[in-house]
Amino acid sequence: MGCGSSSSAEVAPAEIVEPSPPSEVPSDPKIPTSYRPSIISLQIPNEFGDDVSSDALSDRSDRHEEKEYLYATDVTLQWLLQRIADKLQKTIPEDPQWIIERLNRPSWDSDYATSSVVRVTFGWDDDDLPRSVVLKTPVAKDQRDDEEGKYHYIMFKRECNVYEWTQKFPKLVAPNIIHIKKHSKEGSGVVVMEDVSEKGQEQDPVKGLTLEVIRDLLKQIAYLHSVSLKHTSWSTLVADLPHSYYAHTIGNFDETMNFFERQDVDHSRFVHIGKYFSDEYLHSTATETTERLSIPKVLVHGEPYASNIFTKTEGKEQRILSLIDWTEGHSGCFAEDVAKIICWNLNAKERVDNTSSLLEGYHFHLARYYDGDCPFTVDIIQRAYEIFVPFAMVSLCGKVIAGKNKTDQEALIDRAKSLIQHVYAIERVNE
Repeated sequence: MGCGSSSSAEVAPAEIVEPSPPSEVPSDPKIPTSYRPSIISLQIPNEFGDDVSSDALSDRSDRHEEKEYLYATDVTLQWLLQRIADKLQKTIPEDPQWIIERLNRPSWDSDYATSSVVRVTFGWDDDDLPRSVVLKTPVAKDQRDDEEGKYHYIMFKRECNVYEWTQKFPKLVAPNIIHIKKHSKEGSGVVVMEDVSEKGQEQDPVKGLTLEVIRDLLKQIAYLHSVSLKHTSWSTLVADLPHSYYAHTIGNFDETMNFFERQDVDHSRFVHIGKYFSDEYLHSTATETTERLSIPKVLVHGEPYASNIFTKTEGKEQRILSLIDWTEGHSGCFAEDVAKIICWNLNAKERVDNTSSLLEGYHFHLARYYDGDCPFTVDIIQRAYEIFVPFAMVSLCGKVIAGKNKTDQEALIDRAKSLIQHVYAIERVNE
């Protein structure tokens, strides 16, 4: 898939067929659909209404020539084809076959705005052209003026800044960007990127990641951190995450506690670890740990959740192809990424048995990529990791609560429970 702040779902490729009459075009593109639309006459349904936000998008002041907007975006097909042509320096068919699918869903049961992530698949036969691309826009039109809408637009611009920086370093496992339009009025904008699902497999957040994939992911994160240490232009573009982000991360503590107590977690655990379920704790840990340890800050991805990780098969091994969703990218401590990778994606036994070797592997690659006096020793890496284990626990519990009504979450719940027990045991020892 491409990118999204909400989790995306696999959509089976649809067969492209001859055009249907306009009246037969489905009104809900979430059902895989095939059609070859007339660019001039067919209006694609847009639940967010019509809006023009920039020169990147069609000028609707001219009502004599109606333009068609791709579902849930402010982007026309004509504009998208031109951006692809400009990026690849190739001639693009003027009237290609195409279909569109929404990869994420609005959170209808919540009050906050959501981005729109859609995939456009083309029917051309040219292997030098992308079979599909992914578009991400920040906020629904009718929510752009409220505080949550403004917050999401700020986060969208943050992701745009990060993507602009990552494109300078092709070896980073960030998706290739075709076009970014972030300076638009009314909170609009768009990122057009490669569809990494063409070449890789999205990982399952409930199953987590294998040790093989974890080791390679830590290698790739070490490269990201080392590059950000040597090339610091990102630091003027990417600020700390706002305090409101951490409040959203923890959600409601009582709800979290009640849920896990129903999952056989003793109430006494939360008596001892409740202090970590605080936006003040999360914010201060994320922003002040480097100063406490006297180490430099790096560019932190912030969301190395399995659903944001795509792998590819090389021989008999799985390797990282791409790490998507850089919305939470920020300036901070390397250990935030490292702790989340290990704690979110490994079960209790794997985590206990392999943490030391995983941290040593991260240090090895960081020192190798840094190619000099690495500012982080193995001892510092171990200490920083331990600081961020409660941080990873809180954020994983938040993910469990966010998906608590979904089925087959047992493995994810078990990982969160094991972290609760781990942090509780450390607290008791420290007492």
